[in-house]
Amino acid sequence: WEKQVEPVLIGNFVGIRPAFCEPLRNVDHEIIITPKMSFGTGRHPTTHLVIELMAQITFKNKTVLDFGTGTGILAILAEKLGAAKIIGIDYDEWSISNAFENIAANNCEKILLEQKDNIIGISGVDVVTANINFNILSGNVENLAKLLNPGSFLIISGLLSGDEYQILSLFSRNGFKNN
Repeated sequence: WEKQVEPVLIGNFVGIRPAFCEPLRNVDHEIIITPKMSFGTGRHPTTHLVIELMAQITFKNKTVLDFGTGTGILAILAEKLGAAKIIGIDYDEWSISNAFENIAANNCEKILLEQKDNIIGISGVDVVTANINFNILSGNVENLAKLLNPGSFLIISGLLSGDEYQILSLFSRNGFKNN
């Protein structure tokens, strides 16, 4: 089955591959992921969207929260883009275990993982990536507004198009601007 696994390429910006695949050439950033029972192989369109948006932001010396880290793809990319500190949280024990393995496989040293289901107690963040559902985001919107530094970025994905008005309304009421 390994012969059928193809790496995921997001332009020349990022290549995501399992450890058993040959190293990728002609990509700016290579991420090694061994997905197990956690979300985040890099194949889902919502992950692509977040990564494409991450390409447009400066991460150098920033503090990043990867809310719902799954396999840790977005946290790993944040470190490769120069973030000074990354916090990856997920409520799922399997995800945290898998993320630890993937962080080690990518030689990352600036990622702190926590198994928790909320963002209470986190502050001073410059970028939040959250590839999670609307219910989780809506339940944390006030805390997201509190933890972000002025001029920060919130990148969200994994939402249904039918929820767009509700999402925009909820976040604008909490001080967020849609860019």
